[in-house]
Amino acid sequence: MVEMPRTRVVFFAQKGKAPLLEWLDEQSEKVQDKCLVRIERLAELGYELRSPEADFLARWNL
Repeated sequence: MVEMPRTRVVFFAQKGKAPLLEWLDEQSEKVQDKCLVRIERLAELGYELRSPEADFLARWNL
């Protein structure tokens, strides 16, 4: 089986600030962990990521 290359996840930033990362910093540790797990899955699977995980990330246009 051929392993897919990792997808590079890029966060929108303007004037040195990334709104998603700022929002994430304001959340509880539990919420941060859940979000980071899903972002990591996006990096691992790229366009092969499917619902419901992809639906969760689509809220932030990742």
